[in-house]
Amino acid sequence: MSASTTRERTILETNEAVYGELRPGVQDYWRKMAAPRFRVSTVLRELEKERPRTVVDLGCGNGALCEEIHARLPAAEVAGVDLSAAQIEVNARRLPWGTWLVSDLGTPTPPGLGRTFDAVVTSEVIEHVADPAAFLRNARALACRGGMLVLSTQSGKVQETEKRVGHLQHFSVEQMTRLLSEAGWRPERVWNAGYPFHDLSKWYANRDPDASMASFADKPYGPKENAICAALRLAFRFNSSRRGAQLFAVARALS
Repeated sequence: MSASTTRERTILETNEAVYGELRPGVQDYWRKMAAPRFRVSTVLRELEKERPRTVVDLGCGNGALCEEIHARLPAAEVAGVDLSAAQIEVNARRLPWGTWLVSDLGTPTPPGLGRTFDAVVTSEVIEHVADPAAFLRNARALACRGGMLVLSTQSGKVQETEKRVGHLQHFSVEQMTRLLSEAGWRPERVWNAGYPFHDLSKWYANRDPDASMASFADKPYGPKENAICAALRLAFRFNSSRRGAQLFAVARALS
């Protein structure tokens, strides 16, 4: 087995260990914490501009983003693809209106998904993959001619809490613009956001990674965690839309 194959298998095992376990704290994080709520609102805003008829979410996790896309664009067909078979099984039972498929996102067309989509969404996934360029090429293969991509990821240093949940690398605006262009996308807008409160929340979490993971990932949120989430959601309203460690991209599939 080659070194690259071993590394890819290790990455898949790490991501499966982190995201395949349906921990109640993780579920609360997606529903209540300011950072994911900010990402969801940004993705929905970009999709609403175009109102695609078909949408696929690569790395759909617990289906929360798919669920909100379905609520906001009820006429759209929505599909979700994820590494975690356990999570996809839960999604299929809980959200029967969607199409749910298991894939490591490293194949050009995930098994059973032999079609293209008006919009491809991928939120906080590319930082987990061994080959971001291949991931973007595979995403391009799922987009129809002129289809849109809405992507979110992170910029700046990969910190300890992010390493623990499988982040391999983060991206600058320039890096992401180049990767998109080389993968067959025409970048329409690539930008940073989230300064100062998104950046400050990451800094604070990394002062004591063990405590942060225990409080905000391993158990259901209590009054303290809920209060922190509410305060951060309020603070995030004052974040910059041009600076910060959060990175977004909107791109168009080249013909």
